[in-house]
Amino acid sequence: MNDTPSLGVAAARAIANRVETKAMQTLMGMVTGIVADEQLHDREIMLLRTWLTANDATARQWPGCAIAAQIGHVLADGVITEDERTHLLGVLTEMANTDFSITGSVESQPLQLPIDDSTPVAWPGAGVVHTGTFLYGTRTQCERLTEALGARSVSSITRAVGVVVIGTRVTPSWVNESYGRKIMAAAELQRAGHAIRIVSERFWFAAAQAARLA
Repeated sequence: MNDTPSLGVAAARAIANRVETKAMQTLMGMVTGIVADEQLHDREIMLLRTWLTANDATARQWPGCAIAAQIGHVLADGVITEDERTHLLGVLTEMANTDFSITGSVESQPLQLPIDDSTPVAWPGAGVVHTGTFLYGTRTQCERLTEALGARSVSSITRAVGVVVIGTRVTPSWVNESYGRKIMAAAELQRAGHAIRIVSERFWFAAAQAARLA
């Protein structure tokens, strides 16, 4: 008898998870269809915004939340510039070309990045370096969000840096990319005993969401 309530909760959770997965797959299907012609029209951006507004649970999950934030940036001033359109098209195209629906990640696998998302970060006062390309938006937009967390955005890896945030749009050959040098430098500081954290964009964005900033 005591197992009945727990079984009911487990079944309800399983159903909710299936619904959430289906909704995210629907979103990714829309993204794939939208970028198929390698163009991004105003009406398609508005379609994504309308769908995410109607599907709030998906818009709060990664990467739906990042897409929603990106579209919010694009539409904030009521004018869609060509730079904004190109950036958003690149983000959506990369997402469509990954196995997100299977892995839950828009990253190419395996990456073997030295990421540690296991424990919270004390953001206030921390020196934060952003490296790589972010789903959330441009470097300036990312720095503003970091500063809203009470941290300081800095450009280079030094012993004054407390956190390195790696953008989601990295490649399997990240070691050979320009941003890879910052990641390697941070990892070297870690090995030397410096208390520097290397975290994912998803972890950083979740902190901003928890603080109701994103």
